[in-house]
Amino acid sequence: MMKRVFLCIVLSLCVGLNGAYSTNKIDQMIYGQGMEGVAHRLLLQEEEETSAEKLVPVVEEEEQDLSPPRPKPDVPCYYDEDVPRLVSVQTWKSKKTRPRESITLMTQLSDDRLKMLENQCYSWNDPLVAIVYIPLYKKSPEDTTIIPTYPNTTLDDAIRGIDAFHYFMEKTASCVLTIELVGQFLDPLDPEEYPINALRNRAIKLAETEVIFMLDVDFVACAGLGMEAPGYRDPTVYNQLVELTSQKKALVLPAFEITKRNQDLIMGQNFARNMAIAGKSVMREKYLSGQVDAFSGQDAPWGHGPTNTSKWIMLEAPMTYRAFYQPKYEPYLVLNKKVLPWCDERFVGYGGNKIAFINQLRGEGFTFHVHPFGYVIHVPHVKTKAANTFVLAKRKGASYMDHLRALVEREIAEGHFVPHTGFCPHENPDGSDDGLGQETEPLTLLQHE
Repeated sequence: MMKRVFLCIVLSLCVGLNGAYSTNKIDQMIYGQGMEGVAHRLLLQEEEETSAEKLVPVVEEEEQDLSPPRPKPDVPCYYDEDVPRLVSVQTWKSKKTRPRESITLMTQLSDDRLKMLENQCYSWNDPLVAIVYIPLYKKSPEDTTIIPTYPNTTLDDAIRGIDAFHYFMEKTASCVLTIELVGQFLDPLDPEEYPINALRNRAIKLAETEVIFMLDVDFVACAGLGMEAPGYRDPTVYNQLVELTSQKKALVLPAFEITKRNQDLIMGQNFARNMAIAGKSVMREKYLSGQVDAFSGQDAPWGHGPTNTSKWIMLEAPMTYRAFYQPKYEPYLVLNKKVLPWCDERFVGYGGNKIAFINQLRGEGFTFHVHPFGYVIHVPHVKTKAANTFVLAKRKGASYMDHLRALVEREIAEGHFVPHTGFCPHENPDGSDDGLGQETEPLTLLQHE
């Protein structure tokens, strides 16, 4: 915080001494060249660097990770009949073509949060895979399937709504959107928790690019990872991203939030969306002026603390720096599908799932490196019922997800953790068969789980 205040004072003095100083000139005083020409300098650096990590060479590795990963079992996952049993209702695929040099953003949501998906689709000009979830119920195979959380709403109503939404995104937004609508047959009097990790695994399956990016639906990401054109559309740059991530080097995108939480919700949402397309120079300006901060920097600083956001703000060179794992770290990551493990589908509802997954990655030998230009920002919204329920349970010491996370972390530390899924042992996240079992029959809407 003191560093930020000092920088603000310096900037104010510069402007006060000479009103002719533009923002770009101040940027040049602090950073040397400003943000212009980043892509060209990046390619120049590729030619000059001899490091294997040419695109974003890792620096400042002198710190030590005090808890190195342990050996892991040879099987990719454990088949568990008790995890959520999802049924695929319908899939919508974009007719737009995508360049080979693309990164797939993957997200999941309940069908009442399509507006948040719209935010992502307008800011992300690459493939976007969204798994939309609805609870399902019918008394018998002959009855009409209904959605118990929405009175007087049938499954056909939900399908029509998503069909219209996908058509609208095809015509107006820049993303290449794939939506899969999935459901789970439940007792309406005893609904189960939102199956968050089962949905994430569905998204991993549908992603068609090697480089992928997992993001919660209430965040928006800067297009092109904040790099000036051509950025990773350049085959050389994209191939470097593939090479880095295939080495289990996860690229961290710093996460931000607006600091004025009591402002009008619509105004806050508009501000956050605009920040996603503004670029790093503007993000730096808003950070130094206190209008944005690291996500949950006040409430849960451990979540993104290792990212060292204040250092990222100062960084202009096309270089990564190492983010050393600490307990409860939960960054947003650019990853390689070919080396990505499955998410543990025992995690449902709110709380602990992403923390456990990041620890799982670390246990499998992943390291974390902060991308020099890419970032995400939270779009404010009304707090969900699931989040409020989790907080109340946590205060009572009765959060099942916290207990599960502790169990998973202990298994990771002991070297025998395997994620539980409803489809293993059959295939790996990259689509290859692991040879450990036979494929199960696909679920259909006629099955009542």
